[in-house]
Amino acid sequence: MATGGEVKRIADIVLARIIAGAYPTGLRLPAEVELADELSCGRSTVREALQHLATLGVVKSRRGSGAHVLDFRRDGTPALLPAYLASGRFEKPLLVVAKELLRLRTLLALEAVRLAAEHATGDALSEAKKILGRARVVRDPVEQAMDELDLFRALVCASGIWPAVWLANAYWAPMRETHALFAPAMGGSPKDYAEVMAHLLDLIERGEASSAVKHLEKWLARVDEVLLGRLAGVLGEGEPSPPRREVRQRAAQREKRVTRAKPLGSRSHSATRKDAKP
Repeated sequence: MATGGEVKRIADIVLARIIAGAYPTGLRLPAEVELADELSCGRSTVREALQHLATLGVVKSRRGSGAHVLDFRRDGTPALLPAYLASGRFEKPLLVVAKELLRLRTLLALEAVRLAAEHATGDALSEAKKILGRARVVRDPVEQAMDELDLFRALVCASGIWPAVWLANAYWAPMRETHALFAPAMGGSPKDYAEVMAHLLDLIERGEASSAVKHLEKWLARVDEVLLGRLAGVLGEGEPSPPRREVRQRAAQREKRVTRAKPLGSRSHSATRKDAKP
């Protein structure tokens, strides 16, 4: 019987070909026996791999006509995200894709906070507090990223709104794999992460949903600005964009230098020329 790892290997190969366009939309895939020979595996392994890809919305089997490739852009599920990002094939610039993904992450995180603040009761936040406790000792970027994801999932669970939990699960599972791929390059959580999240949990526990949402939204905006700047640097698309506070500090420093160089009451050369009498 094929192992889960072997099924995943075959599924990943076929999926990579679909995303790359080697297997375009509408194509009838090679027969199971042909794929098994080519990829050095059993036919049952290919069958299981195709069944898995069907759950991702990239292939569909038709009785008597084999498996056909679907348009993964329109029919795919969030589970495609890691493979899609790893492929490096985007119709939009990567910075645009990253910005929109971060925005979606923000919307989901804010909704998790609102749900917990409005519906969590009793000791429902105990799991979130336990996860946050690890943030004070965990230093590995990947572990930090996983804990951050688990914290927000715990907030959704704390709400007891189970349909929201099920929808969140569809997002958080592929995001864990995505974080494992990219967290080392993007660095760990900001230094003030534990402090910010501790205050967030306090607001949630007091049921102050609006304040909690605003608190998190402000912090995520600052974090995302730094992340996008780092990504721009990695891609060689300009220097990493500094945070707004740093921009303001640099502007203030330039203003001070100008003031020191030109004493109060002095006049520019152009003004002197304009006012000079013939």
